[in-house]
Amino acid sequence: MDRAFVRSHENFEFTTLKEIIVQLLQNTGYLVDANTTGIATGFDTIDTITKGFQAGELSVVASKPGSGKTAFLLSLLFNIASKSGKTAGVFSLERSAAQMFHRMITSETQQSVQKITAGDIKDSDKETINTILYTLSKSEIYVDDTPHLTENDFHKRCKQLKNKYGADIIFIDGLELLSFPELGDIDDDTKEPHYVLNDIKKTAKEINLPVVVFSHMSNTTSLNTDAAPSIHNVYDFVPQTADSIYLIHRQNPDDKASVIIAQHPNIQEPVLVPLKFIESIDKFVDF
Repeated sequence: MDRAFVRSHENFEFTTLKEIIVQLLQNTGYLVDANTTGIATGFDTIDTITKGFQAGELSVVASKPGSGKTAFLLSLLFNIASKSGKTAGVFSLERSAAQMFHRMITSETQQSVQKITAGDIKDSDKETINTILYTLSKSEIYVDDTPHLTENDFHKRCKQLKNKYGADIIFIDGLELLSFPELGDIDDDTKEPHYVLNDIKKTAKEINLPVVVFSHMSNTTSLNTDAAPSIHNVYDFVPQTADSIYLIHRQNPDDKASVIIAQHPNIQEPVLVPLKFIESIDKFVDF
């Protein structure tokens, strides 16, 4: 029998460069897990459970005042845009685009924007800070801080974020502040956020992108400092509208924190995911 014929039926295994890189960087967070089917949050346990934010789905992230809502948003943005290389659109309703970016720069460099602008940085830190700033400058994050958007303008801007800027995910910081002027005849304050959230969900499905809405909890009177929140602490209409609900929980001492996955298609009951909150740089990281 021809030796060449025999060898042609053998199965050979080859090592790829991708495999080597994955082995080197598997614990750094710079590569998305192959099992993550959506946009990875950059938090390992959350991504293992949820498989990332899914296209066309609406997620709501809720927290008590002072629990680090903005810090968590900025941590997500950094992980998604700077680590995973995805493009994020943000409707920032609580602060200007400059304020948001300045806070992110301060968080990542551990230096105030004022010091960086004034050049008041130690020579030994300059190279590191320049590298961080270069990485941040390559991040594709588009912020719209326009107040009082009309419903039509909101839809148009979401479509533009996807079609013109290639957004992979959209964040909305402040459900309560996204108020469409044409809803002025609604006399019940609880109906407007309900209407707006329903409209956001329709938009998510239309543009087929994950949309993540940040909101304050509606009922926190029953929560003391250390009590973990539950789905009962969000607006009544949220569980019926959102595909997924995440609750931010800060604990004492200050470095302890968690995200409670209160509702998600992949779980049967709430899951508490421990995280660490680094107060000095205003950032959430894996525990």
